[in-house]
Amino acid sequence: MAFAPAPLPTSRATTAHHLSAVSALPKVSLPKLSNPYKSLPWVVSREERRAKRDFEYGNAAMFRELGLPYNAHYEDIKARTDILIAQYANDVKKRIQVEVARDKIYMLRLNQRMDQLNKDDLAASKKENAKAAVRKGKKPMRIPLISGLVDFAHEVYMPPDEAWMKRQYIIWGLSTLFCLINPPMVENFARVNWLAAGGMMGYRGMPGMEDREPGSNPFRGRRNKAHQVQAMGVALAIWVVAKAVAEGVVMRVPVMVASRSCEWFKFAIVQGVLCLSCLFVQTYQGEGGRDLMI
Repeated sequence: MAFAPAPLPTSRATTAHHLSAVSALPKVSLPKLSNPYKSLPWVVSREERRAKRDFEYGNAAMFRELGLPYNAHYEDIKARTDILIAQYANDVKKRIQVEVARDKIYMLRLNQRMDQLNKDDLAASKKENAKAAVRKGKKPMRIPLISGLVDFAHEVYMPPDEAWMKRQYIIWGLSTLFCLINPPMVENFARVNWLAAGGMMGYRGMPGMEDREPGSNPFRGRRNKAHQVQAMGVALAIWVVAKAVAEGVVMRVPVMVASRSCEWFKFAIVQGVLCLSCLFVQTYQGEGGRDLMI
């Protein structure tokens, strides 16, 4: 008993007793609080863009393996894979790799097509629900021509997303600034800026628009859909009205009339109106549009 350990002090014994009692209690999991920062609109939009960019970069390897751009169409993919399969006719391993990459690309294009169809169906169902709500309620008074224009305006109105807004600000802002620096170009640009506006209105929302590289030409490809002709008509009508408004506004301000940049002021007002029109007008309403031979 001479070598027995000395008893613990009272405070340490009490502490050990309390620790054992606490450890015996059942563990309660506290609820996890969501981070309010991640729910902010601009943070959500940034994360969506990042996820989309990562998705595109991940799938771009399949296209590089076949020597194709990411926005290649079905005909280009088929022609390229047929050439590679014929080239590797004696190499079974490489031929299988080409076929696997082709099938993955076809599946990717199919999923993109299904997503676009779902978006079109959702937009069509919203319009149908709106029409049904109008039919159930009191029938509104119809004014010839005016009511048709109002209905058409409701159909083509589409608020812009951040990417489309940024693109329009860059296009119209830089072109207006360029004409300020180079005044002789004002007259030339003022005659054809409605064509650019019509092209962008008809191009907006079309399948594959998001897949094109930055700075792509909206006039590229076939331009024979009815909604594209409507976009040109809308742009021309807006351009005529904007020209009249710009003339009236500038001529009422003596400082602008006496300035050497008088014509540029008119041009800038028209540019601003066309920019707003491109921001909020989308004549494309989904597939199924009537082809026009033009």
